[in-house]
Amino acid sequence: MQNSDNLEVSLDIVAKKEYCKKLYAGFMEAQALANIGHWELDLVANTLYWSDEVYRIFGLEPQEFDATYEAFLQHTYPEDRTKVNDAYTHSLQQKQGYYIEHRIVRKDGSVGFVEERCEHEFNADGEAIRSIGTVHDVTEKMMTQNELYLAAALFKKMNDGVMITDAMQRIITINAAFSKISGYELKEIVGKTPHVMSSGWHDKHFYEELWQAINTSGQWSGELIDRRKNGELYTAHLNIIAIHNTRGELTNYISIVNDISEKKQKETLIHNLAYFDPLTELPNRVLFQERVSRKIPSLKKNGKKMAIFFIDMDNFKNINDTYGHFTGDRFLIEVARLIKSLLHEQDTLARLGGDEFTVIMEDIDSLVDVASVAQKIIDTFDKPIKIENREFYTGASLGISIYPDDGKNYEELVKAADTAMYQVKESGKKGYKFYTRLMNEKITQRVLIENDLRGAIAREELFLEYQPKVNIATKSVYGMEALVRWNHPKIGLVRPDQFIGIAEESDQILPLGLWVAQEAMRQTKILHDAGMQLVVSINVSSKQLEDPSFVDTICALAHDIGIDKSYVELEITESHIMKNVDYALEVLNVLDKRGFLLSIDDFGTGYSSLNYLKKLSTKTIKIDRSFVLDIDKNPDDRSIVAAIIAMATSLGKDVIAEGSETRAHIEALRSLECAKVQGYFFSKPLKIELFKEFVTNFKCDAT
Repeated sequence: MQNSDNLEVSLDIVAKKEYCKKLYAGFMEAQALANIGHWELDLVANTLYWSDEVYRIFGLEPQEFDATYEAFLQHTYPEDRTKVNDAYTHSLQQKQGYYIEHRIVRKDGSVGFVEERCEHEFNADGEAIRSIGTVHDVTEKMMTQNELYLAAALFKKMNDGVMITDAMQRIITINAAFSKISGYELKEIVGKTPHVMSSGWHDKHFYEELWQAINTSGQWSGELIDRRKNGELYTAHLNIIAIHNTRGELTNYISIVNDISEKKQKETLIHNLAYFDPLTELPNRVLFQERVSRKIPSLKKNGKKMAIFFIDMDNFKNINDTYGHFTGDRFLIEVARLIKSLLHEQDTLARLGGDEFTVIMEDIDSLVDVASVAQKIIDTFDKPIKIENREFYTGASLGISIYPDDGKNYEELVKAADTAMYQVKESGKKGYKFYTRLMNEKITQRVLIENDLRGAIAREELFLEYQPKVNIATKSVYGMEALVRWNHPKIGLVRPDQFIGIAEESDQILPLGLWVAQEAMRQTKILHDAGMQLVVSINVSSKQLEDPSFVDTICALAHDIGIDKSYVELEITESHIMKNVDYALEVLNVLDKRGFLLSIDDFGTGYSSLNYLKKLSTKTIKIDRSFVLDIDKNPDDRSIVAAIIAMATSLGKDVIAEGSETRAHIEALRSLECAKVQGYFFSKPLKIELFKEFVTNFKCDAT
C-alpha cells in the first residue's frame, strides 16, 4: 500500500514537472510573440539572468554575455548609459519601480529601441536584494513613429504645396505651402473638391486625358493653369498620385503643386533674350539667321529672289564715346524705328549688334525696287536725328546681296552683303552698293594676310625697326619706339596698317604683341650692355590690356631678359584706354607699380577727359601727329598742341610730339616749350644695327 502511495506521488510530481515545462514554454512563446523578455538581477551575488527573448532582442547568445549589470550597460547605446544607470540607481534609493525608454546596440552594430520596467525586492533591513524587470522591443514602433514624424514634418515644411483628398476627391488637408500658393486656408476648402480652384482655362479633353492617366498608371504629372483665391491665374506643375490600401482599395489622392509662374516668365525672357535684341526689341542675329534659312527652300522651289541688306551706321562710335552709352542707345532705338518705317510689313529688320542692322526683303520682283528702298534708308540718315534736344548728323553705309545670285545660304548672303557694305565704307561712306564678284579681291587679300600672319612669327618673317626719340633741348637721343615690320615671302613688305588691324580683329595681337615686347627688350638690353642707356617704347593694344595674364607675362619677360623695367615704356593708344576706362586705369596703375614707364599714344583723338587723365600713372603724353603736321601753318592745330602741352605740364607729365618731319615743325614745338620730338626730321625707323650707328653718330641739327 505504501509503495502504491509512493508511486502515485512520483507520478504526480512528474505530471507537475511536465505541466511546469509546458507552462514555461508557453510563457517563453508568449514573450517572443509580444517581443517582451524578462530579467532578474541578484544584487547579492551580482548575477543577471536574461530570458531567451532578452537575448534575441539584444542579438546575443547566452555564452556571449557575462551576465552582470556592467555587461548589460556595455550593450546600452553609449549616449543613453548615464540615463539608464541614473534611473536604476534612483529607483533603488526611492525603493520604487521605474519605467524607461532607451536605445541598445546589438551584436551586429544595429541600434534598437526598448522599453524597460523594473521592480525591486528588499530584505527586512530595507536592503535591496533583487531586481526583476521586463524588456520590450519597440524598435518597429519607434521606427514607424519616426517615419510618421518625418512625413508630418516634411508635409508641414516642404516648399511644394500638398493637398490630400479622399477617394471622392473631397479635400482633407493642405500644407502651408499650398495655402501660400493658392491663397486658400484649409477651413475655406476642406470637404470641397479641387474644382473650386479651377481656372476654366483647360477644356474637357484635357481633364479626360489627366484622369485616364491616373486610372491607368496611378499618377499624372504635367503643367496646368489654376486660379488663386484672389482670382489671379498662375502656372503650376502638378503631380497627382492615387493611394491604395493593402487590400488594393483606393483611399486617397495626393496632389503636389509647384508654382512655376516665375519660371515660365523667365523662360519667356530667356527666349526673348535668345532671339530678340533687348535694346531695340528687333530680331537678333540668331533669329535673323533662322528666318533667312527657313525662307530659302520656298524661294528655291518657287524660283523667287530675296535681298539681304547689311547696314552700318557711320560715325556712331563718335556719338557713343562723346555723349555716353545712354545717348548711344537712344540713337540706335531711333535708327531702328526709322528703318522699320521704310520697310514692307513682310520684311524683317534685325540688329546684329552694335550699330549693325540687317534686312530681309522677301519675294522681290525687281532690283529697282530694292534700290529704291536702299536709297530711302540712305536719304533718311542724311537728315539729323534728334535725341534729348540734340541733333546728331550721321549717315549709313548699306551693302546688298541677292539670293540666289550672290549666295545659296545664309553665310554666303550675309558675307556678300557685308562685303558690299565694306566697299561703301572704303569709298567714303553714306551710300549703298550691290555686291559684285570683284569685291571679293580685297576680302581675299585680307583672308590671305590673316591666315599667313598666324605663322609669320614661327617662320621668322617679322622684324623690328626703331624710330629715335630726340630731346632738342639736350640735343640727345634719349629713347626709341619699337615698330614691327612684316616681310611676306610672296607679297613683300606688308605695311603695319595692313596687318595690325587684322591682328586685333582676329585676336592674333596677343602672340604678336608678346613677340614684339620680347624682341624689343632683348635688343634694347644689347644696347644697354654696349653703354647706350636708352628707353624703348613698346605699343600695347586694348586686347593685351584685357588679357588677365598680360601684366605677369610682360613682367616675366623683363625679368628673364634682365632689363631694368624703368627703361621700358609701354605706349597705350588713348582710344584703347577709353574702351574700358576703369579697367584700363586699374591695369596701367599696376604696371606703373611694377616699374614700367607709361605713355599715352595719339593723345587728343580719343575723346578723353581730365578726370581719367589725372588718375592715370602715365609719365608721358604723346601728341598725335595729325596735330603736328600743320602746326606751323594752322593756328587751330597750334592752339591744340599748346593746350595739350600746358595741361600735361600742369599735371607733371612729359610731352612728346610725333610726326615732327620738318624744321618748321621743330621750331614751332620749341617755341611751345615741347623739347621731346619724334619724326622723320631726324630719322625714319631703322633696324637695330643702323639705329645703333645712328645714335653713335648723332648730331642734333635743329638749332
